[in-house]
Amino acid sequence: YRYATSKRIIKEAGTELLKNVKLFDVYRGQQVEEGKKSVAFSLTYRHDEKTLTDEEADGVHSKVLEALKDAFKAVIRES
Repeated sequence: YRYATSKRIIKEAGTELLKNVKLFDVYRGQQVEEGKKSVAFSLTYRHDEKTLTDEEADGVHSKVLEALKDAFKAVIRES
């Protein structure tokens, strides 16, 4: 797994609003397809001069998810 590459892609897609990226879980097990793994990141979005709206945060987050899909063929697990 390429943590540094993932973090770089996330930070680039997250623009200046993404203030922190933290990997907090890597899982391989029965619920994950063979040859794949489940990774979870905590992302902190913040604007230095104003409160972000839900639309602003969601828009940037969508860009991050699309960048991961493009780079790794990632499948985003829905909660």
